[in-house]
Amino acid sequence: MDKLILIEGENPVLIQKEIDKIINKLTNYELIKYDLNEIEFNKIIEDLDTYDMFLKQKVIIGYNPLFLIEKTDFKEDKLLKYINNPSDNILILVVNKLNNRLKLVTEIKKVFKIITIKNIDYSTFIENNLENYKMNKSTIQYFLNKVGQNYNIIESELEKLKLYKVDKKIITKEDIDLVSNRNIESSIFDLIDSIVKKDKKKVYELYEHFLSSGTEIIQIMIMLANQIRLIYNVKVLNRLSDSEISNLLEVHEYPVKLARNKGYNYSQKELLNMLYNLAILDEDIKSNKCLQNISFLTFIMQI
Repeated sequence: MDKLILIEGENPVLIQKEIDKIINKLTNYELIKYDLNEIEFNKIIEDLDTYDMFLKQKVIIGYNPLFLIEKTDFKEDKLLKYINNPSDNILILVVNKLNNRLKLVTEIKKVFKIITIKNIDYSTFIENNLENYKMNKSTIQYFLNKVGQNYNIIESELEKLKLYKVDKKIITKEDIDLVSNRNIESSIFDLIDSIVKKDKKKVYELYEHFLSSGTEIIQIMIMLANQIRLIYNVKVLNRLSDSEISNLLEVHEYPVKLARNKGYNYSQKELLNMLYNLAILDEDIKSNKCLQNISFLTFIMQI
């Protein structure tokens, strides 16, 4: 078992899964976590050199080691001395991105096992976590449309589905509708879609859904404005591919694809008018010139 491990990556869910894989190989251990923004590294060295009276092996995780990212006044002597003669306890350092220009990083790489966590797309993440369950590609996409694009939420909702289908182990769209919580962001796209189709009944149902879920009207307005702005930007950049727009706007590619489809139903002028009217409504609500629930409902019914 490696005693010195460094995990490099930006996805906390995938990082935690890697940590779980490491500690699941142990039978008798004590897990200790430290944020290196809050304590000095010497505290970790002390813990690593101290043994448990019941002979438990310690697994000490140090998050946010800034001294591996940028130049700091970090005194590295004790760390270098320790890693050249480590104890039987396990040290795991977790960092977003190593700065390979730092001399200390070069030394770290000589003795640490380096595990690089690469981001994977959401569909692959789901497939990797299905275990012995089955879920076809269209159902996976339906699931993502409903719960949104957040690894923590996806994992949580997927676990709920697996518990629900523990007997048959085949997850369907009907199961998703019964078990999974609807993501507000995907509901906003549904709202825009209903507005495009002039489906006032659906518009009202979604409005009621927002209220019953405890979502603040101002929050809905902000998200609606963000989606309208995205549709406008994609429309302006329509000559570029979805991936090029995604990189330029720093958003995921799937919302760009949705925004492009919605954009066919509006002119740039109409989208700008919506944003302008939303801004006026926001100002009126914040200055108590109107009743926010009624005014917002009137606004979305008249778009």
